[in-house]
Amino acid sequence: MPTRSSDAHQQIAQRLRTIARDSPGLKHAAHLYEAILPVLRDADLQIEAIALTPAQVRGKMEKGQPLLDGLGLELDSKSVREIMRKLARAVENAGQNGMPSRLRLLWPWASADARSARRVRKALEREVLDISALLPQVAARDHGGIEEAAGSLGLDPDLVTVLAQNALKPALYSVRGQLAHLAQGIPWERGDCYVCGAVATLAELQENDQIKHLRCGSCGADWRFPRLTCIYCGNEDHQTQRCLFSEQERERMRVEVCDLCHGYIKVISAYSPTLPEMLAIEDLATLHLDYIAQANGCSRTQAIRKKKSSNSRMHGKAETAAVAHCAVHDPLPPVRKVVMPDF
Repeated sequence: MPTRSSDAHQQIAQRLRTIARDSPGLKHAAHLYEAILPVLRDADLQIEAIALTPAQVRGKMEKGQPLLDGLGLELDSKSVREIMRKLARAVENAGQNGMPSRLRLLWPWASADARSARRVRKALEREVLDISALLPQVAARDHGGIEEAAGSLGLDPDLVTVLAQNALKPALYSVRGQLAHLAQGIPWERGDCYVCGAVATLAELQENDQIKHLRCGSCGADWRFPRLTCIYCGNEDHQTQRCLFSEQERERMRVEVCDLCHGYIKVISAYSPTLPEMLAIEDLATLHLDYIAQANGCSRTQAIRKKKSSNSRMHGKAETAAVAHCAVHDPLPPVRKVVMPDF
């Protein structure tokens, strides 16, 4: 990400230290983010201006098409490789020897141990990992292709994926910065990002009225979303949706689950939008909500697959399914208190 003010990055660093202090089980994860933060802060992929007019932006969004869909984003593979190499080196230097087992199913960086990172770094330095072939696979979320490419070199495919995804963030942040103002005022009632098409990482309740917004962890985009609509299947029936929370956190965060598709979304009270760079940190800070949702039989991965499968049947291609339009409803879905896991 291009350099931002030192105050913003001090805020991020302080948030990581707070997570490490308050959640001992996340201490190693917080320290890992501190190690990679300077790399992401200083990374800068030169992106040419996106040639979309306001009318084209409106046309694509009204069709439910992410703005980057169909556009060729020219990237310098050497620059991406260098960012991946620096990220791998940062992970290696952090000296992690494996995360707690429960994190491996919840957190994308959980496979980032020093030994695996060293293997990836060396493959990048020797240029045996084909970045020009890898990037389209990462953009298309072609996990099979990534596993094949990484496995042939004895590399951890999950680590290769998360390194590549983060190396692409500077480009996606730049694109979002160019296009977000053109999308203002255009409704987008879908659970996938209107810029890059990634499924929302979490939801925020913003402003004094606690208006629900979805946030993209890939490019940082922010868009309003109906309060009682499942982001995966479009379910609007509050009888088949639930909120899970702990008593001490109910005003600050919760997880909303859908009993139809068994998907879930974490919801935090933010009042003002969270910094795009802070979204990954807040995703980490709310990892216990992922654990609770999955312990209740919910899965983001399975819900996303169902969403793609449904849309493939409807439109002939595996993209995200459309979300039905609806007004904001009250009251909230039925709530259930839970005992929070010890992270």
